[in-house]
Amino acid sequence: MKARCPTAALFTLALASALPALGQTIIVKGSDSLVDLGQKWARACASLHPDIKIQVEGGPTAAVFAALRDQKASLALVSRMMRYSETEACQAAFGQRPAEFKVGVNAVAIYVNAQNPVQVLTYDELAGIFQGKYRNWNQLAGANAPIPLYSPPANSATGELFAEEILNGKDYAAGLRTLAGAELLQAVANDKNGIGYGALISAPRVRALGIKRAFSSTPVEPADETIANRIYPISRYLYVYLNPAANQGALKACVDWMRGDEGQQIVKAAGFFSLPAKLRSNP
Repeated sequence: MKARCPTAALFTLALASALPALGQTIIVKGSDSLVDLGQKWARACASLHPDIKIQVEGGPTAAVFAALRDQKASLALVSRMMRYSETEACQAAFGQRPAEFKVGVNAVAIYVNAQNPVQVLTYDELAGIFQGKYRNWNQLAGANAPIPLYSPPANSATGELFAEEILNGKDYAAGLRTLAGAELLQAVANDKNGIGYGALISAPRVRALGIKRAFSSTPVEPADETIANRIYPISRYLYVYLNPAANQGALKACVDWMRGDEGQQIVKAAGFFSLPAKLRSNP
């Protein structure tokens, strides 16, 4: 049996001391795309201290922040940074700004068939491809061939990030095929002209492209190091927010554990990237 690390042991003790003050339920409201991560954390926490219940509920990110503001959630687990209006609303409710903690990194890799000669794309080119501006690879220094499009579900972590970061919330081109995980990679592997995106996974007959934020930028390929350190552009942090007045006892121990070694292993198991060590002791 794996030995429990000191962080986990401290977490258990902190929960035990905090139970009288907080009751036995921590309500985690999470963005729909992060519910699986929240549930994995909840199961691990429950195994450390079965007397405390961690309840994970999903919803749109804006609704998660509203639940935090209305004190219907102990923790908000979200896939993007809190916006100004959301911060102001929480500050009005709490009397101070909400406490913010980075808990992981999400990223989108862009895949083409291994036979595709295109090596690098910019943000504008990606947006043009998936919005139908570019319909033939010869418009992008590729072969004279149409560009079939593949995408994960819109409510997935990668679908949400791509839609916001690359498409700025605009619609996809007609003809987009929606597939998940390995099915999407297999489709691109079988389609020499296809392009799709998703989590960074090694797969035969597909290749992840280098990405440039702008034409003059240096291209960066997705890799564990470039993503974890936010060098790869199509990436962003995952966050936990809470009322600063509640950042003590069990809740503080819970957040500290999420950001520690065991919590970050669960981040990786859920398909995301762990925080670099230099960020784990700082918000």
